[in-house]
Parts: sequence; structure tokens; C-alpha cells
Amino acid sequence: MKQYANFTEKQFQAIIESNDLLEIKLFQVNDDYFGFPEKKLWIIDGGIELKFRNTTFSLAWNPDKATFIFENKRFDEIYNENNFKELNADFIENLNQNKITNAKLKWLEYDIILDYTMATKKESKLVELKLEFESNDSIQIATVFYKVEENSSPENYSYDISGELLIALNNEIKINNVG
Repeated sequence: MKQYANFTEKQFQAIIESNDLLEIKLFQVNDDYFGFPEKKLWIIDGGIELKFRNTTFSLAWNPDKATFIFENKRFDEIYNENNFKELNADFIENLNQNKITNAKLKWLEYDIILDYTMATKKESKLVELKLEFESNDSIQIATVFYKVEENSSPENYSYDISGELLIALNNEIKINNVG
């Protein structure tokens, strides 16, 4: 499935080279999420939608596959249930109507279960997207697992397509390849 990853990445790169980012939307499924505005860090469980002039890309939770997936679709086309809400994302409003100057996509291979026989195949899945903007802002978006102690913020992040979605604004978070 590396071909799919390469195709999707090339498609995304072509879009950002020719379009400004019009709007970013964040989505939450469960009631609670982590928000640490002072650290410019949020951890959500629904997904993120990046809207350009002629198309939209989303890194969103797919309930049928029980993983996050990155596709050239709106959030509600990937997350096909109606129990989500759009989050107030005023902390990233300054990224709207902004030109992306650099994008780095990180893909990892996962063994994906095909059916009830537990047969698997390897697939490349997007685990991190880093965007830099003309305004000198940056955003890190990653599928993660983390540890959190009582009365503290999350730590010890590792990539996990079945985890949650980390959003860090102008603040790169160190993430390990494996938990």
C-alpha cells in the first residue's frame, strides 16, 4: 500500500502548491478532550479537516477501520456517524486563508487485519503531518498514544493510528515511533 501513500502525498503536495488553505476545522466525538492553550497543544479524537479552494483533505477517525485515515474527503465522509461536534478552533484561525510553504508527511507501515480469519496485509498509514505557513506559523498534526498522570499534562507520545489526534501550534512535540 505504499503506492496509495505516495499517490495521496503527491496529490496533497500538488494541492498545497497551487492553493491557499481556506479553513481548518477540528472535530470531536467523545465529550472530553485535552486542551492546553498555554502550551499550544490539543488532543482530540474526531479529526481535522483542511479545506482548499477545490478540495478538502481530512485526517479523521474511521469507525469501520478503528483507525485514523488521511484521505481527499471531508471529515463527515470518513466519519460516517452523526455523534460528533465541530470544536471552536479560534486558536488556529490565523492559519485560515494562509499559504502553506512546506509540508512534511510521515507514514509508517502497519499490519492491517483483513477479515475474521485474522489475515493481515501491510499498509502505509499517515501518522504525522507538519505544515509551515507563509506567516511563519506551523502546525503539527499526529496520531498518537500518550501517558497522562493525574493532575499533569500528557507525555511520552508515540505514533498510533488507533489513538488520538495531537494538534500542536508553533510547538513541535517529540513523538517516538513506537510505544
